[in-house]
Amino acid sequence: MNHTVTTWGLSPRATSFLSQHPEQLPALAEAKALPPLPPGYVPEVVEVLFDDLPYLRAVNGELIFSRDCLTDYEPGCVEYRLDDQLAFFQVGGDVVVDRLGGLALVQGRVA
Repeated sequence: MNHTVTTWGLSPRATSFLSQHPEQLPALAEAKALPPLPPGYVPEVVEVLFDDLPYLRAVNGELIFSRDCLTDYEPGCVEYRLDDQLAFFQVGGDVVVDRLGGLALVQGRVA
């Protein structure tokens, strides 16, 4: 299936980046076609990837993996995966996929 980023309304920088990484286009196109995650959804597993490398992984709210990165590191792309679903993908200032719209922010709880 031919996925064209030119119809996604992205900046030339983001379009160029994605054109250089065509292996990501099928998953991005699939995620863009999915509805937002449901309101109140609380994922068991949260992963954050920079340039397709895992940097953080939390399971049931507990951080189980983190990778150090330089303070001036600016990844080409940032990806959030919730329970192995692509939920958010950004290239520079361009949001390519955002399925987080239905999620409520989790506030600290007082017991």
